[in-house]
Amino acid sequence: MKAPMNFRQLPWRSPFAAFAPLEGRADAHLLHGRDRSAVGRADWSIIVVDPADSFELRAGDDPAHWLETVAAAHGRRRRDGPAPDALAAAPFLSGLVGYLGYEALAGLEPSLDLPVSPYALPAARLCAYDAAALFNTSDERLFVVERRAGAGDRLAALLGEAAPALVAPDAFRLSSNFSRDDYIDAVSTIIERIGAGDFFQANIAQMLLARSAEPVSMLGVFMRLATQSDAAFGALLQFADGAILSNSPERFFRIDVHRRIVTEPIKGTRPRGQTPHEDIALAEELLADAKDRAENIMIADLMRNDLSKICRDHTIREDAICALLSLSHVHHLVSRISGGLRDEASIGDVFKALFPSGSITGAPKIAAMQAIADIERVGRGPYCGAIGYIDDRGAADFSVAIRTMIADAERRRIAIPVGGGVTLRSNPPAEYDETIVKAAAALAALGVSRDVLA
Repeated sequence: MKAPMNFRQLPWRSPFAAFAPLEGRADAHLLHGRDRSAVGRADWSIIVVDPADSFELRAGDDPAHWLETVAAAHGRRRRDGPAPDALAAAPFLSGLVGYLGYEALAGLEPSLDLPVSPYALPAARLCAYDAAALFNTSDERLFVVERRAGAGDRLAALLGEAAPALVAPDAFRLSSNFSRDDYIDAVSTIIERIGAGDFFQANIAQMLLARSAEPVSMLGVFMRLATQSDAAFGALLQFADGAILSNSPERFFRIDVHRRIVTEPIKGTRPRGQTPHEDIALAEELLADAKDRAENIMIADLMRNDLSKICRDHTIREDAICALLSLSHVHHLVSRISGGLRDEASIGDVFKALFPSGSITGAPKIAAMQAIADIERVGRGPYCGAIGYIDDRGAADFSVAIRTMIADAERRRIAIPVGGGVTLRSNPPAEYDETIVKAAAALAALGVSRDVLA
């Protein structure tokens, strides 16, 4: 029997205080989460640094085969052992952390003519970590756990103790690859193509670009976002060739240790109201909106079909359809579809069946993705891909990389892509306004008024 993992408890400090000395350090990552999946479960944040191994997907390579190769390579060196009781509920102890970018699909669908990513980051990157700092933010308990002797001590020595100051945001120049009129025209084109029967729905995005004369503290931006937002899937991934900051509300999929998989597509958005009465009215309007409900149900059907490729017969369930999700800045409609994975289904099979999420492509998926490429004419990179982890105990959890910023290596150029689903019932000016609503939290964290784009 293999020995249990080593762990120790450290004096409490916030995940941001602990991460402060690691800002800018390549392959040091902070996952900052809130668990909405069950009442009474704790919220956890995770810090990893100094990977034992790293894996990059080259543009055009098959991501499913790459994931199988990565899992096999990591599996040969990992040391399984029972988790300590104090950490039995922790979502991650050791394993792989990283992302797959939107264009990774090109390796699975060579018929797609996708624009190349405009970022220096690879198509996908996963790193293997033998130690992690785990923050139970509900109970304010901090643990460092290790699978390899000494890895935990080295990680603990790197953690900070004092919360970094929230400095004033930098001065930014803001631009977009679409003017308001151009975006409205793009939505109108999609509506025409839907009417012609090319597809049923497509998700169109504009890319806002914030430029600063000085390097930007991405941790500072992340802190401002996290303190003003209750999105479930926060992440700050740092690399030598750029950084990814995500504050996503949407789970792509989660696999638990019993091999049950759940996906939670989001479709339908309204801003929060300025008064309780206005807020309730906006939520009720969203719940009753035929266009938003049809859009959500269409994507839920797509995800159910995708899950059928990897799940056992008669195990797929609709746990929720068009449920209201109210966050600090927006209301959303979310559905929840789950199923039991087939015994032979691997992590590569899961991504091959599901990636990228139908909520950020449309339906049918391939036709919608080609229409997106034709209209946007610029790659998405990490945006609309997946961010998360594969735990050594067999669990995995990935978010849809929306509400996401991508910074260059110098941290002076920050892309903020924002989009929305278009259906036959869409109103083009309203679709543009929805993208600005979705960008509001990121712009506020950067100190930029969204009125600049109004």
